[in-house]
Amino acid sequence: MGYNKGMRVFGCFVAMVWLGCLFAQTTIRSVQVQGVSVAPPEQVGASLYALIGTAPSDEQLRAAIQQVEAWYRARGYTLARVVDYTLDESGALTIQIAEGVIEQIEVRGNTRTRTEVLRRLIGVRPGEVYNEERLQRIRQRIGRFPFLRDAKLGAEAGEQVGSTNLLLQIEEEQSFDFAVAAGYNSEQGFVGYAELVETNVGGLGHRARVQWQREQVRNPLTGEYEALRPSYALSYEAPRALPGAFNFGVELYDRAPFYPVFYADIDTVRRYERRRGFTAYLGYDWRELFELRLRYRADRVDYDDAPAALLPISLRAANRGRFDAVGVQVIYDTREGRFPRAGLYASVLAERALSGDFRFTRAIGEARYYIPLRREQTLALRGVAGVASDDAPLSELFWIGGYDLLRGYAQDEFRGNRLVVGSAEYLFPVLEAVQAAVFVDVGAVWSQGTALADVPVRAGVGAGLRFASPIGLIRLDLAYGKRGFVYLSLAGAY
Repeated sequence: MGYNKGMRVFGCFVAMVWLGCLFAQTTIRSVQVQGVSVAPPEQVGASLYALIGTAPSDEQLRAAIQQVEAWYRARGYTLARVVDYTLDESGALTIQIAEGVIEQIEVRGNTRTRTEVLRRLIGVRPGEVYNEERLQRIRQRIGRFPFLRDAKLGAEAGEQVGSTNLLLQIEEEQSFDFAVAAGYNSEQGFVGYAELVETNVGGLGHRARVQWQREQVRNPLTGEYEALRPSYALSYEAPRALPGAFNFGVELYDRAPFYPVFYADIDTVRRYERRRGFTAYLGYDWRELFELRLRYRADRVDYDDAPAALLPISLRAANRGRFDAVGVQVIYDTREGRFPRAGLYASVLAERALSGDFRFTRAIGEARYYIPLRREQTLALRGVAGVASDDAPLSELFWIGGYDLLRGYAQDEFRGNRLVVGSAEYLFPVLEAVQAAVFVDVGAVWSQGTALADVPVRAGVGAGLRFASPIGLIRLDLAYGKRGFVYLSLAGAY
């Protein structure tokens, strides 16, 4: 057996020497690159086409082939290899490439979510070429679905040479959540907040949400607490439910602004805003990280319940009406998981009211950037900016102050048609599923025509706790700005 093995090695050595001599003596007249699908062969094999008219040595030819493989690696095609090459006596160089074609996609671990749904959410089909950069973006996107506790997406060797299989291993999360904070008295009935969320309707990965809220407000004239009309909202979102990578969502509502906070002293006009209508969008996932949305909004707004001390009757009439608005939204998201430690989220929405009682243009942008630090610590940065036209009604202005924008001030204490707010939050773990936070908020809101030197810039500082619960993130913040405030709020994520 040792003799036979030695003869095979000797034969391979002789063949290599012979090929080396052939290459050294043969001028390359033509190049043919086979097995290429991700780009034109001339682009993939540029280093090989550059050899036409030359008589390269074996080392030069191998270097050119390595450049082909490096071209693939630089673009995320980490499985692509040159598996064979020949150079005949006429000078025809033929290169065979195995790009790493995906044979099949296997899903494991799902008990409720349908396998075909998970394959559609991955967005890769058999026959496509494996690309590690794209798969990393897919991992980030899949990790944000709330009905998945954990998702691992990797590759396994396929049956054919140069092919691979994708394996999605998931662990499902409880998909139905219910939150309630309510009270009752004989004079005002029920007051409080309730929310039902199902993030995996029928195993389809769709999200349905029902909200109810009835709040108390303090009459600025009498000082007595009064209950507002109940608020309702129903929304439904379906990621990649349409052919291709299209998403859609719709929301119906009859409500005042939802405040997922547990206090009643919010004495601003916006507390009495009543909005009825619906919003719908059609979205398209582009390159896994971007989503482009076309939006439509039909609203009817009034402030009929607002006390005259907050909003005179003439202003109530001027800000009562309906409109239809269309908009375009771009979303960029590299976060992974519902409570991310790294990544960037950015969104820009521009819309225009085209019909109804109001004509206005409005745009708002937001960015959240998460920087991972040592020992599970995170620095979370956030910025929000907006602009609205002078003819925007009260309901379309920007409001700041409170638990979400500019902590340390009363809820929706300030308004205008120009907005800039920023915050920095340092998060660190204290217990399992509990984080502490130290933060600073800075912001300004003003109306067009105000000189920038006269724009009041306000700041708030504070500390708090973050509790990761089945119903979402519960935040407890103590902040000081205008004065001291305590906020207890329910949020979907950091």
